Amino acid sequence: MADTQAPRGMTRMAAREKKTPKLDMAPMIDCVFLLLIFFMVSTSFAPMPGIRVQLPPPGKPNPNKPKGLIVRIANPDGAQKYGTMILNDEIVNINQMFTEFIHAPEEIKNMVIIQSERDVIHEQIINVMDIAKQAGIDKIGFAVVARE
Repeated sequence: MADTQAPRGMTRMAAREKKTPKLDMAPMIDCVFLLLIFFMVSTSFAPMPGIRVQLPPPGKPNPNKPKGLIVRIANPDGAQKYGTMILNDEIVNINQMFTEFIHAPEEIKNMVIIQSERDVIHEQIINVMDIAKQAGIDKIGFAVVARE
């Protein structure tokens, strides 16, 4: 009676061992690639916040000297990391800058103009901007020094 349930010519044990299950990876790889494409297409990239700079219109430079604190940052010399900073014709370091901004005359204290040379690292310029904001100066401008 036991042999009537098994296929013809095979015992139960032989029927079980005949077929081993195989896992086909192709459909799973297809699904993963479809999900990847879906997420790439549906993702929206937000613009990175940055510093808004209003550039002057092209033309002749303005002959009038702007009223404000002028910080000129020179290229670093040889082994120096930071360039020399000149605030209104006086050499200052980063530690003196805050007190100079605070004690500046009121008529020029509302704006800082940063003039930097080509090889000045951005960290130094950002430090000057941070100190100006801490001193209560809201307007920060950038100027280009004409090449000789």
